[in-house]
Amino acid sequence: MIDETELRRLAQFQAGSSILSVYLDVDPTRHTSEEYLLSLRNLLKGVAGEAAKEDIEAVQRYFEHEYDWSGRGVAVFSCAAADFWRNYVLPLPVPSGVTVARRPYISPLAALLNAYGRYAVAVVNQEGIRILLYHLGEPIHEETFVGEEVRKLKRGRGSSGLAERRGGAPAGSRRMEEVAMRNLRQAVQTLEQFWRQHTPRRLILAGAEPALSHFRGLLPKALQEAVVGTMGVDPTESEADFRERSLQVLQKAEEERRATLVEDLITAAAKGKG
Repeated sequence: MIDETELRRLAQFQAGSSILSVYLDVDPTRHTSEEYLLSLRNLLKGVAGEAAKEDIEAVQRYFEHEYDWSGRGVAVFSCAAADFWRNYVLPLPVPSGVTVARRPYISPLAALLNAYGRYAVAVVNQEGIRILLYHLGEPIHEETFVGEEVRKLKRGRGSSGLAERRGGAPAGSRRMEEVAMRNLRQAVQTLEQFWRQHTPRRLILAGAEPALSHFRGLLPKALQEAVVGTMGVDPTESEADFRERSLQVLQKAEEERRATLVEDLITAAAKGKG
């Protein structure tokens, strides 16, 4: 799988002849493999007079005979003259396109890694935390902390005690809150340790209120700033659907980031004219 280290290696490679860079969206929910192959052939026709014949043939051979049509996107780099070939099957779709240059065209990969690379989802409740580390939507690592059980009061229990007659909360209720907060503080410590060890870039919080808000309020500033969104938890959904929802949160965050950047540029340009 492509990561920052591999991306740097690609960026550093330079050939004496042209390199053919090919990106193909192969999301199986949109089109068939035959339709994607047709799209590929049309893309390659557009650079037939620019890219080396050997590179075009190598790319065609890969997609027609070697690629197993897994994933949702593919990036391929070919320079037969320099004996250079790289292919990456991606768990996320990429815009289809071809580029011929002296260096691999890595901007789409860089954008993908910037938006969806190494992120964590913290699933929080009153009794603990489940932390999942993903890279491009694929699971990498998982850790869990389970604290003391928070027992719900039975109807009428603790409701007629001395504390209530004096206007305070029932003792049993206070006990539940104390246990829940102690668990949440330990959950924060677990997340801090996880963050130091695995160095995610973004954080998504998942869970139900009020535990989610209490947990977020306990986070140190660095982790609060890493939060890009929140999501609920549906115990009936599959792991695949859960991951897909986490990617949607990241997509929304990236769209908001780009919109803010455009707005800032427009504002700066307007001030410059003034």
